[in-house]
Amino acid sequence: MIKSDDLNVAHLRTFQLVMREGGYAAAARVCHLSVPSVWQHIQTLEKLYGVELFQRVGRQVRPTEAAETLYQQVSSILVQIESTFDVVQQSSRDLPIRLVAGARMMLEDLAVPLAAFRKRHPNHLVIRQGNDRRAEELLMDDQADIAMALEPGLERKSSHLHYEPAYTVEFLAVARKSHPYMKSESSGLADLARHPLVVTLAGTHGRDALDQALHREGLVATIAVETDNSAFTIACASAGMGVGIVAGRSRGELSKKLASRSLSDKLGQRRIVLMWRKGRLLTDPMVELVEQLKAAPN
Repeated sequence: MIKSDDLNVAHLRTFQLVMREGGYAAAARVCHLSVPSVWQHIQTLEKLYGVELFQRVGRQVRPTEAAETLYQQVSSILVQIESTFDVVQQSSRDLPIRLVAGARMMLEDLAVPLAAFRKRHPNHLVIRQGNDRRAEELLMDDQADIAMALEPGLERKSSHLHYEPAYTVEFLAVARKSHPYMKSESSGLADLARHPLVVTLAGTHGRDALDQALHREGLVATIAVETDNSAFTIACASAGMGVGIVAGRSRGELSKKLASRSLSDKLGQRRIVLMWRKGRLLTDPMVELVEQLKAAPN
């Protein structure tokens, strides 16, 4: 007997919700089932797999090691099953494509290739602004199909997302042409740290690169403004609030009226990646869009 014949997709989805929501009652509210029904789904899976999936701790449940293993394996499978509907139906209707990207990226890199894509495909595009954290949230909540962001470090990569390298950007310091930092012949990190900075929020990939570089040299910078995207950072630098630290292009549309200095030798370079949920089957138009966006800055 093949054990998988007894697997029920609905039961696996219930298990996934219990893992995500942290309990039977919370999962029941999301999937509109009764708590006893959720409990029964989990009991069925435990009997089928022959393991305990959750241990009760007071009024809450705690996933076992077996549950953690199953969750890692089943999440991409459920995503793949759900995406089969899009792939099968793509020949009969034009499906919307939901994209998440940063504001600077959209304004400087993506608008032209997206326009070119729309000339060839009638797919309705839904474009949302989001930094790296927001992009991951929207993907995991199934509110986006594809996202673009700075590539996270190995320790920050999600095991539930696929990362596709797109193109490379460099870290830049941008400010008014009259700013002392831009007029100075010295451009070391110590010189940069003497001026108020406009940076992205703590915990974002670009901010991490700056903080690590400052720490290596034992420097402390004055943070004048924190933003959640590079376009806002450039706007603040343009208004004279400080030296903006961004990941982008020195000849980008947003900063063309500003002076810029490459920080690649101090902060390195970063790749822009395309992301989607592991197991997601991309429709033919999505595949073409991915290839178009990978060549965006060229």
